[in-house]
Amino acid sequence: MKPMHPPRITKAENDILFAENGRSYIDFFSAHGTTWLGHCNKGIAARIAEQLANVWITGGLETAVHIEAKAIVESFFPSSHELVALYSTGMEAAEFALRIARVAKKANGVVGFEQSMHGKSLATAHLGWDNKDRLCIPDFYRLPFVQSCPEGEILKRLKGVLAKDPVSAVFVEPLQGIGGGYRASDQFYQEVSRLCLENDVLLVFDEILTGFYRSGPAFFFSELGFVPDIILIGKAMGNGFPVSGVVVNKKYPIQKEMLPGSTYSGNALASAATLATLQQMKSMDLPQRVSRIEKTIVDSFGPLEELGIACRGKGAMWIAELAPGMNIEEIVGNIVRRGVLVSYSRHQIRILPAVTIEPSNLEKACSVIKDELLRGLQGERISRSNK
Repeated sequence: MKPMHPPRITKAENDILFAENGRSYIDFFSAHGTTWLGHCNKGIAARIAEQLANVWITGGLETAVHIEAKAIVESFFPSSHELVALYSTGMEAAEFALRIARVAKKANGVVGFEQSMHGKSLATAHLGWDNKDRLCIPDFYRLPFVQSCPEGEILKRLKGVLAKDPVSAVFVEPLQGIGGGYRASDQFYQEVSRLCLENDVLLVFDEILTGFYRSGPAFFFSELGFVPDIILIGKAMGNGFPVSGVVVNKKYPIQKEMLPGSTYSGNALASAATLATLQQMKSMDLPQRVSRIEKTIVDSFGPLEELGIACRGKGAMWIAELAPGMNIEEIVGNIVRRGVLVSYSRHQIRILPAVTIEPSNLEKACSVIKDELLRGLQGERISRSNK
């Protein structure tokens, strides 16, 4: 079989990507989960175009559109919290959260969990995985997560760190994207919250991917019975325009030592994209749409569990993990040749459709992926039996 060459995209519309080879593809990845309301959304594009004709960026001077964007972001959260910054990337947001915590609590220690994705800077990456670069950041603690350790043992180790060393924050990615779709139980997250409160440590929830209904509720924490001290947001909030945010409990005021702001933070174009995107979200029944997506995906891939193909996720965020020996590049190549674009890494296929995906395209894409997973599994078994 010829190696797969990714198509070169020339145009996009809602859940469809058009390539220069003349073919169209159902987009089942929505640009790392960013184009939540569909590619080239006309309402959002019009608002950005309007802003382009007025002002793009002011170098930190306030704009009316930024004030509006701040207000609509904060309307998704309890009154105890406020948006303290709009940045361009999730990594920037996570870095700012690190600075907020360390200054607010006057402690350098930070705890993260393995295979969590908070960014690719030295600090944010180190929180989630060992990059085999011999990097060691003092006072950074990376604990195991549920894919490799029982919840009780993880909590025991967390208690030990919090009791022994000065810690400013615990970072949680509640539903891991890059890490394989793993999530802990509600009780686990509630106990982590309790431990943070008991030890005067900030709890940071990274909802950059799970937020704004991607995982079902408005935010993953919405159904857990507590509100984290800091919430990181991004991706869906700008529908693909580069923007992220940091939402913080008001009892932790921003200080100059936290180094707030950057060249592009709070720029008018990102503010306009955020405002238009969130206005549309408020006019749509996103929970109902996400529920439909979840049901279609579970109905399609759930039966594969007994064949050794795991399906993990929630809402419109899923991971299909292949059985040992299956050739993921061949399987993904066949999926693409049949007109569906997905993302994959190692032995996992990531499924992140737009919430606006046409139901017929959702069903077709699921059918194609299921067919190719079954064919790949059959091929692996034939290959094994011939050895």
